[in-house]
Order: sequence, then C-alpha cells, then structure tokens
Amino acid sequence: MQVERATRLDLAAILVAYAHGRAVQREQDSPLWPDFPDSAILAEIDSGSLFRVLDGDALVGVFTAVYEDPALWGDLERHAHLYLHRIARASTYAGRGLVDAVLAWAQARAEEIELEGLRMDTWASNDALIAYYGKRGFALVGKTRIPGDSPLPHYRGLELALMERPLWAEFQNALKA
Repeated sequence: MQVERATRLDLAAILVAYAHGRAVQREQDSPLWPDFPDSAILAEIDSGSLFRVLDGDALVGVFTAVYEDPALWGDLERHAHLYLHRIARASTYAGRGLVDAVLAWAQARAEEIELEGLRMDTWASNDALIAYYGKRGFALVGKTRIPGDSPLPHYRGLELALMERPLWAEFQNALKA
C-alpha cells in the first residue's frame, strides 16, 4: 500500500469513505462523525493534511495528519507528535492492513522530522478500538470531555480517549525493559 497526499480529484472517494465510517459507527451505536462539508474536506486537501491510501490504483482509505492539536489535547499539547484523525476505509476494502499502512507511514514521518511519537483519539466509550490501538503500541493517556463552546462543533460535549505511542524504536526498547 502507498500513502500520499489526497487531491481535489479524490473528493468523491473521500466522501464515500467517510459515509462508510459513519455507517460502521451507526452499527456500533457510537457517536457519529458529521457530514463534513465539501469545503472543509477541500481545505484539508489544500493544506496538505488529508492523505489517501492506495492499493495499486484503488483508493482504499483516507486519514488526516497534523502536527498539533490543542483543541483536543489542551494542556497536554507539546508540539512533539504527529496526530492522526479520521482513519476511514473504502467500503469495499475490509481488514487488509489499512491501519498498519497508516501507522507505518506516520511512524516514518515522525522519525523523519524527529518527533516524539504518534497521537490519536477516539470515542471514550469505544473500548474495542482503544484495545485495538493498544495492541499497536498506543497507551491511553487520558480521557477528556470537549466543552460545548469548542471550535470543533462535531466534538462538542463528547468524551474522547486520548492515546499516544512513542516512536517505534523507543516503543521496542520500552518492551525490552
């Protein structure tokens, strides 16, 4: 699999991936991502923070990667991590290494620019996903409830689990200790 920046030509496929993500969330009776407006997705594409995952010529997933996240991490923000958001897959592409490809890309990028590690969040009530990422080296740092006046309207009032993974070499060394 190959990770590269999304382009404006990917908009339709990105919308389908997010719709599939919402369908899975609905099945799991968890909070739902909102219908992100095209303008917001295009702004992420234009800023270079929205990525696509390709398997051959097929777009099989998308995610956002940013270098700071004070809106969610608050006082824990140290400008030392790569933050991953909204990993979504195409409905026709199930369970064949998408997340591992995203994490491998993110790990390499964090090492390249000498960050401390990776961070991500999910709904605090999603124990299965928290455990899934735990098996991939992420530790639960804490939980936070997003205030009602947050600049991120789709998170207002929700409780999120905040997870962090050190760079892979550091993670491997920690396992050996």
